[in-house]
Amino acid sequence: MPMDRETQLRLVNLRDEAGVLSLYVNADPRQEGSTPPWKTRLDQGLKQLLEAVDNGTRSLLGRRVEEMKLDLEQLVRPGAPGIGRALFTALATGETYTVEMQTPLVDRVALAPRSHIVPMLGAWAEGSPVGVAVVDGKGLRLLDSRFGRCEEVSGLSFSLDTAEWRVMKGPAAVRSAYGSRDGFISSNQQDLFDYRVAEHLQKFLAAAHSTLEEHVRAFGWELLVVTGEPELVEAASKSLGNGLKADVVASQLVLSQSTPAQIQQALAPEIAAARRERDERLVADFAESPRKTAAGSEAVLDALQGGRVDRLLIERDSVWSGRRIPAGAVLADAIAPGEPEVAAAVADAQLGEAMIEMALASDARVSILSDGTCLDEEAGGVGAFLRW
Repeated sequence: MPMDRETQLRLVNLRDEAGVLSLYVNADPRQEGSTPPWKTRLDQGLKQLLEAVDNGTRSLLGRRVEEMKLDLEQLVRPGAPGIGRALFTALATGETYTVEMQTPLVDRVALAPRSHIVPMLGAWAEGSPVGVAVVDGKGLRLLDSRFGRCEEVSGLSFSLDTAEWRVMKGPAAVRSAYGSRDGFISSNQQDLFDYRVAEHLQKFLAAAHSTLEEHVRAFGWELLVVTGEPELVEAASKSLGNGLKADVVASQLVLSQSTPAQIQQALAPEIAAARRERDERLVADFAESPRKTAAGSEAVLDALQGGRVDRLLIERDSVWSGRRIPAGAVLADAIAPGEPEVAAAVADAQLGEAMIEMALASDARVSILSDGTCLDEEAGGVGAFLRW
Protein backbone atom coordinates (compact mmCIF):
# COMPACT_ATOMS: atom_id res chain seq x y z
CA MET A 1 0.00 0.00 0.00
CA PRO A 2 1.22 3.52 -0.70
CA MET A 3 1.63 5.55 2.48
CA ASP A 4 -0.87 8.41 2.23
CA ARG A 5 -3.71 9.89 4.28
CA GLU A 6 -6.11 7.15 3.15
CA THR A 7 -3.65 4.51 4.35
CA GLN A 8 -3.30 6.38 7.64
CA LEU A 9 -7.05 6.24 8.16
CA ARG A 10 -7.29 2.55 7.29
CA LEU A 11 -4.51 1.62 9.68
CA VAL A 12 -5.72 3.86 12.51
CA ASN A 13 -9.24 2.41 12.21
CA LEU A 14 -8.09 -1.23 12.10
CA ARG A 15 -9.59 -2.87 15.19
CA ASP A 16 -10.32 -6.43 16.22
CA GLU A 17 -11.66 -7.82 19.53
CA ALA A 18 -9.31 -10.80 19.24
CA GLY A 19 -6.39 -8.46 18.57
CA VAL A 20 -4.51 -6.78 15.75
CA LEU A 21 -1.01 -8.11 15.10
CA SER A 22 1.36 -5.28 14.06
CA LEU A 23 4.79 -6.30 12.75
CA TYR A 24 7.59 -3.90 11.88
CA VAL A 25 11.02 -4.71 10.43
CA ASN A 26 13.92 -2.47 9.49
CA ALA A 27 15.61 -4.26 6.57
CA ASP A 28 18.84 -2.29 6.63
CA PRO A 29 21.03 -3.66 3.78
CA ARG A 30 24.16 -2.68 5.74
CA GLN A 31 23.42 -5.36 8.32
CA GLU A 32 25.27 -8.49 7.35
CA GLY A 33 24.67 -12.17 8.10
CA SER A 34 23.66 -15.42 6.45
CA THR A 35 20.23 -14.95 8.04
CA PRO A 36 18.97 -11.35 7.94
CA PRO A 37 19.17 -10.00 11.51
CA TRP A 38 15.74 -8.39 11.15
CA LYS A 39 14.30 -11.87 10.42
CA THR A 40 15.92 -13.22 13.56
CA ARG A 41 14.46 -10.39 15.63
CA LEU A 42 10.99 -10.88 14.13
CA ASP A 43 11.06 -14.65 14.74
CA GLN A 44 12.15 -14.13 18.35
CA GLY A 45 9.44 -11.52 18.90
CA LEU A 46 6.69 -13.75 17.50
CA LYS A 47 7.91 -16.67 19.63
CA GLN A 48 7.92 -14.51 22.75
CA LEU A 49 4.42 -13.26 21.95
CA LEU A 50 3.05 -16.77 21.36
CA GLU A 51 4.49 -17.97 24.68
CA ALA A 52 3.02 -15.03 26.60
CA VAL A 53 -0.63 -14.97 25.46
CA ASP A 54 -3.31 -17.25 26.89
CA ASN A 55 -4.46 -20.48 25.26
CA GLY A 56 -7.45 -19.07 23.34
CA THR A 57 -5.49 -16.22 21.83
CA ARG A 58 -2.41 -18.43 21.38
CA SER A 59 -4.34 -20.88 19.20
CA LEU A 60 -5.83 -18.14 17.00
CA LEU A 61 -2.53 -16.26 16.78
CA GLY A 62 -0.69 -19.48 15.85
CA ARG A 63 -3.17 -20.22 13.04
CA ARG A 64 -2.88 -16.69 11.67
CA VAL A 65 0.91 -16.77 11.75
CA GLU A 66 0.85 -20.07 9.85
CA GLU A 67 -1.59 -18.67 7.28
CA MET A 68 0.62 -15.59 6.88
CA LYS A 69 3.71 -17.66 6.14
CA LEU A 70 4.18 -16.28 2.62
CA ASP A 71 3.48 -12.72 3.79
CA LEU A 72 6.06 -13.10 6.55
CA GLU A 73 8.64 -14.46 4.11
CA GLN A 74 8.09 -11.41 1.90
CA LEU A 75 8.29 -9.10 4.90
CA VAL A 76 11.82 -10.26 5.79
CA ARG A 77 13.17 -11.12 2.32
CA PRO A 78 16.40 -9.12 1.71
CA GLY A 79 15.49 -8.30 -1.90
CA ALA A 80 11.93 -7.17 -1.15
CA PRO A 81 11.01 -3.50 -1.69
CA GLY A 82 11.57 -1.01 1.09
CA ILE A 83 13.89 -0.60 4.04
CA GLY A 84 11.04 0.00 6.50
CA ARG A 85 8.28 -2.61 6.20
CA ALA A 86 5.14 -3.26 8.20
CA LEU A 87 2.36 -5.83 8.22
CA PHE A 88 -0.96 -5.49 10.07
CA THR A 89 -3.42 -8.38 10.51
CA ALA A 90 -6.72 -8.57 12.40
CA LEU A 91 -6.70 -12.00 14.07
CA ALA A 92 -10.45 -12.68 13.91
CA THR A 93 -11.27 -11.32 10.44
CA GLY A 94 -7.93 -11.84 8.70
CA GLU A 95 -8.00 -8.30 7.29
CA THR A 96 -4.38 -7.56 6.32
CA TYR A 97 -2.40 -4.54 5.17
CA THR A 98 1.26 -4.21 4.22
CA VAL A 99 3.34 -1.05 3.86
CA GLU A 100 6.84 -0.60 2.39
CA MET A 101 8.92 2.55 2.45
CA GLN A 102 12.54 3.63 2.05
CA THR A 103 12.35 5.42 5.41
CA PRO A 104 13.71 3.26 8.28
CA LEU A 105 11.29 1.84 10.84
CA VAL A 106 11.94 0.13 14.17
CA ASP A 107 11.81 -3.64 14.67
CA ARG A 108 8.69 -4.31 16.71
CA VAL A 109 5.98 -6.91 17.39
CA ALA A 110 2.71 -5.73 18.92
CA LEU A 111 -0.69 -7.26 19.69
CA ALA A 112 -3.53 -5.02 20.85
CA PRO A 113 -7.22 -4.35 20.12
CA ARG A 114 -6.11 -1.69 17.59
CA SER A 115 -3.20 -1.45 15.19
CA HIS A 116 0.06 -0.09 16.60
CA ILE A 117 0.80 2.89 14.33
CA VAL A 118 3.16 5.08 16.37
CA PRO A 119 6.28 3.99 14.40
CA MET A 120 4.47 4.75 11.14
CA LEU A 121 3.55 8.25 12.29
CA GLY A 122 7.15 8.80 13.38
CA ALA A 123 8.30 7.96 9.84
CA TRP A 124 5.68 10.39 8.52
CA ALA A 125 7.55 13.24 10.21
CA GLU A 126 10.61 12.84 8.00
CA GLY A 127 9.19 11.30 4.85
CA SER A 128 5.71 12.79 4.39
CA PRO A 129 4.48 13.52 0.83
CA VAL A 130 6.23 16.34 -1.01
CA GLY A 131 5.45 17.61 -4.50
CA VAL A 132 8.24 18.76 -6.80
CA ALA A 133 7.64 20.97 -9.85
CA VAL A 134 10.68 21.16 -12.13
CA VAL A 135 10.33 24.11 -14.51
CA ASP A 136 12.35 24.84 -17.63
CA GLY A 137 11.96 25.94 -21.27
CA LYS A 138 9.99 22.78 -22.08
CA GLY A 139 7.32 23.35 -19.43
CA LEU A 140 7.12 21.58 -16.08
CA ARG A 141 7.55 18.10 -14.66
CA LEU A 142 5.59 17.06 -11.57
CA LEU A 143 7.04 14.50 -9.17
CA ASP A 144 5.76 12.87 -6.00
CA SER A 145 8.36 12.27 -3.28
CA ARG A 146 7.45 10.30 -0.16
CA PHE A 147 9.25 8.03 2.30
CA GLY A 148 12.47 7.80 0.31
CA ARG A 149 10.86 7.20 -3.09
CA CYS A 150 10.33 9.67 -5.90
CA GLU A 151 8.43 9.20 -9.15
CA GLU A 152 7.25 11.41 -11.98
CA VAL A 153 3.46 11.61 -11.93
CA SER A 154 2.51 14.28 -14.44
CA GLY A 155 3.66 17.32 -16.38
CA LEU A 156 2.78 20.09 -18.82
CA SER A 157 4.60 20.55 -22.11
CA PHE A 158 5.21 24.07 -23.41
CA SER A 159 4.93 24.52 -27.17
CA LEU A 160 4.62 27.73 -29.15
CA ASP A 161 3.79 28.16 -32.82
CA THR A 162 6.20 30.83 -34.07
CA ALA A 163 5.86 30.03 -37.77
CA GLU A 164 4.31 33.40 -38.56
CA TRP A 165 6.70 35.36 -36.38
CA ARG A 166 9.20 37.43 -38.29
CA VAL A 167 12.76 36.93 -37.10
CA MET A 168 14.74 40.05 -38.06
CA LYS A 169 18.43 39.27 -38.46
CA GLY A 170 21.32 41.67 -38.21
CA PRO A 171 22.08 44.55 -35.90
CA ALA A 172 19.33 47.01 -35.13
CA ALA A 173 19.98 50.71 -35.66
CA VAL A 174 19.54 53.11 -32.77
CA ARG A 175 19.77 56.87 -32.49
CA SER A 176 23.08 58.27 -31.37
CA ALA A 177 23.47 60.86 -28.68
CA TYR A 178 23.34 63.50 -31.44
CA GLY A 179 20.03 62.35 -32.89
CA SER A 180 21.35 60.66 -36.03
CA ARG A 181 20.80 56.95 -36.82
CA ASP A 182 24.45 56.08 -37.05
CA GLY A 183 24.61 54.01 -33.82
CA PHE A 184 24.12 50.23 -33.58
CA ILE A 185 23.41 47.92 -30.67
CA SER A 186 25.76 45.01 -30.28
CA SER A 187 23.03 42.33 -30.23
CA ASN A 188 20.72 41.54 -33.12
CA GLN A 189 16.98 41.35 -33.13
CA GLN A 190 17.04 37.63 -32.35
CA ASP A 191 17.08 38.89 -28.75
CA LEU A 192 13.60 40.33 -29.23
CA PHE A 193 12.38 37.00 -30.59
CA ASP A 194 13.81 35.16 -27.57
CA TYR A 195 12.28 37.69 -25.22
CA ARG A 196 8.83 37.09 -26.71
CA VAL A 197 9.26 33.31 -26.32
CA ALA A 198 10.33 33.76 -22.68
CA GLU A 199 7.33 35.99 -22.06
CA HIS A 200 4.94 33.35 -23.39
CA LEU A 201 6.69 30.67 -21.30
CA GLN A 202 6.24 32.68 -18.12
CA LYS A 203 2.55 33.21 -18.89
CA PHE A 204 2.21 29.48 -19.54
CA LEU A 205 3.78 28.61 -16.17
CA ALA A 206 1.66 31.19 -14.34
CA ALA A 207 -1.47 29.64 -15.87
CA ALA A 208 -0.38 26.21 -14.60
CA HIS A 209 -1.32 27.13 -11.00
CA SER A 210 -4.62 25.24 -11.26
CA THR A 211 -2.75 22.04 -12.20
CA LEU A 212 -0.37 22.46 -9.27
CA GLU A 213 -3.23 23.13 -6.84
CA GLU A 214 -5.12 20.07 -8.10
CA HIS A 215 -2.08 17.84 -7.59
CA VAL A 216 -1.50 19.20 -4.06
CA ARG A 217 -5.04 18.13 -3.16
CA ALA A 218 -4.93 14.77 -4.95
CA PHE A 219 -1.54 13.64 -3.60
CA GLY A 220 -1.79 15.20 -0.13
CA TRP A 221 1.47 17.13 -0.49
CA GLU A 222 2.50 19.02 2.63
CA LEU A 223 5.28 20.85 0.79
CA LEU A 224 5.51 21.94 -2.84
CA VAL A 225 9.05 22.55 -4.10
CA VAL A 226 9.33 24.59 -7.29
CA THR A 227 12.81 24.39 -8.78
CA GLY A 228 14.53 25.88 -11.83
CA GLU A 229 15.72 29.26 -13.12
CA PRO A 230 14.63 32.01 -10.68
CA GLU A 231 12.36 33.85 -13.14
CA LEU A 232 10.58 30.60 -14.08
CA VAL A 233 10.18 29.56 -10.43
CA GLU A 234 8.62 32.94 -9.67
CA ALA A 235 6.28 32.65 -12.66
CA ALA A 236 5.08 29.20 -11.59
CA SER A 237 4.63 30.21 -7.94
CA LYS A 238 3.10 33.68 -8.03
CA SER A 239 -0.45 32.68 -9.01
CA LEU A 240 -0.89 29.84 -6.49
CA GLY A 241 -3.98 30.37 -4.38
CA ASN A 242 -3.86 31.54 -0.77
CA GLY A 243 -5.85 28.47 0.25
CA LEU A 244 -3.15 26.08 -0.91
CA LYS A 245 -2.69 23.40 1.79
CA ALA A 246 1.05 23.13 1.22
CA ASP A 247 4.03 25.32 1.99
CA VAL A 248 5.71 26.49 -1.22
CA VAL A 249 9.51 26.20 -1.31
CA ALA A 250 11.41 28.03 -4.05
CA SER A 251 14.65 26.34 -5.12
CA GLN A 252 17.16 27.66 -7.65
CA LEU A 253 18.60 24.26 -8.54
CA VAL A 254 18.31 23.54 -12.27
CA LEU A 255 17.33 19.87 -12.48
CA SER A 256 15.44 19.58 -15.75
CA GLN A 257 17.61 16.75 -17.13
CA SER A 258 17.84 14.81 -13.86
CA THR A 259 16.12 11.55 -12.99
CA PRO A 260 13.54 11.42 -10.15
CA ALA A 261 16.11 9.79 -7.82
CA GLN A 262 18.69 12.49 -8.62
CA ILE A 263 16.10 15.23 -8.09
CA GLN A 264 15.10 13.82 -4.70
CA GLN A 265 18.72 13.54 -3.58
CA ALA A 266 19.57 17.07 -4.73
CA LEU A 267 16.55 18.60 -2.98
CA ALA A 268 16.77 16.54 0.25
CA PRO A 269 18.61 19.25 2.28
CA GLU A 270 16.15 21.97 1.21
CA ILE A 271 13.16 19.74 1.98
CA ALA A 272 14.53 18.87 5.44
CA ALA A 273 15.17 22.56 6.15
CA ALA A 274 11.65 23.46 4.98
CA ARG A 275 10.10 20.84 7.27
CA ARG A 276 12.05 22.14 10.25
CA GLU A 277 11.16 25.77 9.43
CA ARG A 278 7.47 24.82 9.13
CA ASP A 279 7.53 23.04 12.50
CA GLU A 280 9.32 25.94 14.16
CA ARG A 281 6.58 28.27 12.85
CA LEU A 282 3.94 25.94 14.30
CA VAL A 283 5.68 25.99 17.69
CA ALA A 284 6.00 29.79 17.60
CA ASP A 285 2.31 30.18 16.67
CA PHE A 286 1.39 27.75 19.44
CA ALA A 287 3.26 29.85 22.02
CA GLU A 288 1.71 33.10 20.77
CA SER A 289 -1.92 31.93 20.67
CA PRO A 290 -2.80 30.52 24.13
CA ARG A 291 -6.52 31.23 23.65
CA LYS A 292 -6.63 29.15 20.45
CA THR A 293 -4.61 26.21 21.72
CA ALA A 294 -4.77 23.36 24.20
CA ALA A 295 -1.65 22.16 26.04
CA GLY A 296 -1.15 18.85 27.83
CA SER A 297 -2.87 15.48 27.51
CA GLU A 298 -5.95 16.29 29.61
CA ALA A 299 -6.81 19.51 27.76
CA VAL A 300 -6.05 18.00 24.34
CA LEU A 301 -8.21 14.92 25.01
CA ASP A 302 -11.09 17.13 26.11
CA ALA A 303 -10.79 19.19 22.91
CA LEU A 304 -10.55 16.04 20.74
CA GLN A 305 -13.66 14.57 22.32
CA GLY A 306 -15.49 17.80 21.53
CA GLY A 307 -14.29 17.85 17.91
CA ARG A 308 -12.57 21.20 18.46
CA VAL A 309 -9.04 20.25 17.35
CA ASP A 310 -7.82 21.62 14.02
CA ARG A 311 -4.23 20.31 14.28
CA LEU A 312 -2.72 17.88 16.77
CA LEU A 313 0.95 18.47 17.63
CA ILE A 314 3.17 15.71 19.05
CA GLU A 315 6.86 16.11 19.83
CA ARG A 316 9.02 13.59 18.00
CA ASP A 317 11.02 12.80 21.15
CA SER A 318 8.07 12.70 23.54
CA VAL A 319 6.49 9.70 25.21
CA TRP A 320 3.42 10.29 23.07
CA SER A 321 5.45 9.55 19.92
CA GLY A 322 6.61 6.15 21.19
CA ARG A 323 10.26 7.03 20.62
CA ARG A 324 11.05 5.95 24.19
CA ILE A 325 9.97 2.36 23.57
CA PRO A 326 13.11 0.27 22.90
CA ALA A 327 13.62 -1.00 19.35
CA GLY A 328 12.72 -4.68 19.07
CA ALA A 329 10.19 -4.51 21.92
CA VAL A 330 7.31 -6.98 22.02
CA LEU A 331 4.14 -5.20 23.11
CA ALA A 332 1.03 -6.99 24.37
CA ASP A 333 -1.25 -6.83 27.39
CA ALA A 334 0.05 -10.25 28.46
CA ILE A 335 3.68 -9.10 28.44
CA ALA A 336 4.67 -6.71 31.22
CA PRO A 337 7.59 -4.42 30.24
CA GLY A 338 10.62 -5.05 32.44
CA GLU A 339 11.22 -1.43 33.47
CA PRO A 340 8.65 1.04 34.89
CA GLU A 341 9.89 3.73 32.48
CA VAL A 342 9.19 1.49 29.49
CA ALA A 343 5.75 0.54 30.86
CA ALA A 344 4.90 4.25 31.20
CA ALA A 345 6.16 4.94 27.68
CA VAL A 346 4.01 2.13 26.25
CA ALA A 347 0.90 3.40 28.06
CA ASP A 348 1.53 6.96 26.89
CA ALA A 349 2.17 5.83 23.31
CA GLN A 350 -1.15 3.97 23.33
CA LEU A 351 -2.87 7.12 24.54
CA GLY A 352 -1.06 9.04 21.79
CA GLU A 353 -2.45 6.58 19.22
CA ALA A 354 -5.94 7.14 20.60
CA MET A 355 -5.41 10.91 20.19
CA ILE A 356 -4.26 10.43 16.59
CA GLU A 357 -7.31 8.27 15.86
CA MET A 358 -9.68 10.89 17.27
CA ALA A 359 -7.90 13.67 15.37
CA LEU A 360 -8.08 11.91 12.00
CA ALA A 361 -11.70 10.90 12.62
CA SER A 362 -12.62 14.58 13.01
CA ASP A 363 -10.61 15.56 9.89
CA ALA A 364 -7.95 17.31 11.97
CA ARG A 365 -4.34 17.38 10.82
CA VAL A 366 -1.64 15.52 12.75
CA SER A 367 1.89 16.90 12.95
CA ILE A 368 4.77 14.91 14.47
CA LEU A 369 7.32 17.67 15.02
CA SER A 370 10.89 17.43 13.73
CA ASP A 371 13.71 16.25 15.97
CA GLY A 372 14.63 18.96 18.48
CA THR A 373 11.50 21.04 17.85
CA CYS A 374 9.66 21.27 21.17
CA LEU A 375 6.49 22.79 22.59
CA ASP A 376 6.66 24.70 25.86
CA GLU A 377 7.18 22.74 29.05
CA GLU A 378 3.52 23.05 30.09
CA ALA A 379 2.45 21.00 27.05
CA GLY A 380 4.43 17.95 28.12
CA GLY A 381 4.99 16.88 24.52
CA VAL A 382 1.43 17.22 23.16
CA GLY A 383 -0.68 20.20 22.13
CA ALA A 384 -3.39 21.24 19.69
CA PHE A 385 -4.59 24.20 17.68
CA LEU A 386 -8.33 24.65 18.20
CA ARG A 387 -11.09 25.38 15.72
CA TRP A 388 -12.93 27.45 18.30
